[in-house]
Amino acid sequence: MRLIVLNVCMIILSLNLYSQINLSLLNGQQKTLDSYVFRSDDGVEYVEFTFTKPNGKVKTSYIDCESIYSLSIDGKDSVFYYPMDKEEFSLEQMSRVVNARQLAIADYKPWLATVSGLIVGSASLFIPLDPFTRLLIPVGYAITMGFVKPSKSYVKNHYPQAVNDEWFVYGYQNVGRKKIFKNTLVGTLGGVFVSGVIVGTLYLVNQNN
Repeated sequence: MRLIVLNVCMIILSLNLYSQINLSLLNGQQKTLDSYVFRSDDGVEYVEFTFTKPNGKVKTSYIDCESIYSLSIDGKDSVFYYPMDKEEFSLEQMSRVVNARQLAIADYKPWLATVSGLIVGSASLFIPLDPFTRLLIPVGYAITMGFVKPSKSYVKNHYPQAVNDEWFVYGYQNVGRKKIFKNTLVGTLGGVFVSGVIVGTLYLVNQNN
């Protein structure tokens, strides 16, 4: 059934003379395309597309059709997502989940995760423990933060549409958790690097004295 839906979308979209193409993925990512072509390889349907990077260079990329939520041409959406069984999100539920993921990607800035990771990563190398244990502290902290996500109250306070909408909250928390982990990892690695430079510099200074 999903393959039939994809083929119908391909036929409809191929008939359009388009000027603005927006690709929306199930994970919340969005891209403005210059062009696209539907392809099939051993039964796998995918889209080959080009887009212009911020530096002006044109890049070619590929995406599995099952990872696409919709393709919009001049504001007219063609939805690719189709639930195959009762265990999957319905079309309405997935629409709210994807919308929340898009907003989280655009708006959510967990800078505290970066700062806390930087502090933990920096301080860990100065704790009077053996080197291996010192490194375990930032690693353990980063792994623990991988389970942290924006609270429901945070989401509902910032987005009125999230009140009584569990699917919106789910989508926002899903992306928010990944961003918290990424920022924590960047912070801890940065902290360990800075501390390593300081410790190495102090060691060389002491060696020369």
